[in-house]
Amino acid sequence: SMLEANLVGDLMELPAGPLQYALGLAYRENSYLFVPDNLSDNQNWIDPIAGTYPNEISQGQFDVTELYGEMLIPIVTDGPAGVDHFTFELGSRFSDWSMPNMPTLNTYKALIDWGFTPKYRMRGGFNRAFRAPNLGELFIARTQVFGGFGSRDWCSQNLQNPGDFSASSADPVQAAQTENICRTLMGASGAYEYYDLLGVPGQPTVGGTGVSNSYGNLNLREEQADTYTMGTVMDFHDNFTLTVDWYKIEINNMIALPNADAIYEGCLSTRLNPTGDPNVQACKQINRDPSDGGPQNTDRSFTNLGYALMSGVDLQLNWSRPLGRGNFSMQSVANYNLESTTQDEPQLAPIDHAGFSDCSLQIECQRYDYRLFSQFSFAQGSWNISLRHQYWPELKNFNCRTTPDSIPCIYSSTPSYQLFALTGGYSFADKYRVNFGIENLLDTDPPCTGANPAEHDFGAV
Repeated sequence: SMLEANLVGDLMELPAGPLQYALGLAYRENSYLFVPDNLSDNQNWIDPIAGTYPNEISQGQFDVTELYGEMLIPIVTDGPAGVDHFTFELGSRFSDWSMPNMPTLNTYKALIDWGFTPKYRMRGGFNRAFRAPNLGELFIARTQVFGGFGSRDWCSQNLQNPGDFSASSADPVQAAQTENICRTLMGASGAYEYYDLLGVPGQPTVGGTGVSNSYGNLNLREEQADTYTMGTVMDFHDNFTLTVDWYKIEINNMIALPNADAIYEGCLSTRLNPTGDPNVQACKQINRDPSDGGPQNTDRSFTNLGYALMSGVDLQLNWSRPLGRGNFSMQSVANYNLESTTQDEPQLAPIDHAGFSDCSLQIECQRYDYRLFSQFSFAQGSWNISLRHQYWPELKNFNCRTTPDSIPCIYSSTPSYQLFALTGGYSFADKYRVNFGIENLLDTDPPCTGANPAEHDFGAV
């Protein structure tokens, strides 16, 4: 449910024009209840439904009361050469959340708009924003998920790719700590079966960390984003408008779901668990089979340990002109990625223990160098039609950074591809409108990744 009231108008007249304002008060309440079928409940071991993932009843509720305001302050209008206009835009919002772990938050912005001439202007500023955890991140019950699996069994002393914190580590101190913690997690019988019965040759060389589960975290806090922008708007030559904007976004305390490898790292690593304590939170999320010591499952809870830094340049070109009895317009947007970093340990330097740390949060790991989107539209009377085009360049797999000849790099990199969509509409009788659309106009197949053609006989009948 939501209740909102807004007030807008001119507060007073300044030499450069009216000081405009907007005030608002809002109340929102979010709640949900999810009751799965008994056959898909986590407690059902007898007759689960094939193809579904076990889960449990999930429910939760929170509300927020907000007070917000904005002011548009004209400083100069029709000023001296180089100052056609200069305007400040200020805004702030106070949010009072019902969750006990969430404080009253204040977000704010300060922007400028400087017109050199009627056709050329500069804009930019600073914005601080917060995102509160949503219902799922707070309240979802323990649910088995597809994804987030670990890349190997870090307790093994027989790994071909040992990484930095496994029991196969070249560092004897690290190897000993990992084995000691793993033995504790396995229990006496499990550790005997896993480590002692068959010795090192009997331990796995491949495998993962078991089934992956996720669940909410009632102790989550808000994530904070600071955004800096600076850009220009240029109107030139026969209805062309070009905008060029630089942006930098830094997100701290980002809410994210670490993968199983990151959880094992937090438990076993001498850097993150220097005392080798098997009771730290990360170790409590690891479940080993007490009968044979093998990986059973890993519980993954949402955390505030994420950090992201993104910067880039957006270019947008708009053009319109009369065509016949209608009007034709074009819009083309290009985004160039200058920097993109996502990691789960903002207080430490970026690391690459086993080639997964930068993407252990499973978000923002698609680092396109650029993307291009265009739309061509024509409108006449009651009719309008638009053709949209997307171009996505090649996206290298994360493994290409360190091992360009590896199978994941070669066969899991996404090739460049294009998509077209056609939309349109017709209005009649001053009250009705009919819309239509075809999202994949050329019926283009999506890029195929993750398959090794050398391992399949595609020509076999």
